[in-house]
Amino acid sequence: MVEEFIKQGHKHIATIAGDLSTQAGESRLQGYHDALKKHKIAADEDYVKIGGFLRTPARQAAQELLKLKQRPTAIFAASDVMALEAMDVAKSKKISIPSQLAICGFDDNPLRATSSIALATVSQPLIEMGRMGLEMLYQISHGQARLPVKEVLKAKLIKAQSMGPLH
Repeated sequence: MVEEFIKQGHKHIATIAGDLSTQAGESRLQGYHDALKKHKIAADEDYVKIGGFLRTPARQAAQELLKLKQRPTAIFAASDVMALEAMDVAKSKKISIPSQLAICGFDDNPLRATSSIALATVSQPLIEMGRMGLEMLYQISHGQARLPVKEVLKAKLIKAQSMGPLH
């Protein structure tokens, strides 16, 4: 997602990270840093806030980001719930989405449908994840596989109004 923001011309990209004690939280934050580094954009630690995958901390993180003197032009939130909070904070500050601030979440949460501005997200193949989990559980329980098991499935960007191009 961060690479998509960069393609659109964004250089001031913030993130609201998830719970860093989880693999998902850590991986998504690492992806943010990797994309900036790949495109030789200096990481600004003021642009990294922790939302913990929770509404209240995400709202506070968004408020801090949008108070910065050099406000970000794009925010990647590690979950759709946190992205929706960031959108709400931006609206309360009369910051136009996406012309002044692009936002994208992660998870393809059904709550996205409640937003007045369509939220861009990164979708995970949940049905395939469930199918593979059951298959692995079966194999482990029958001695056909051993722990730990790690499978990485491809996520997909769902573009929407909230990530519009930089103007």
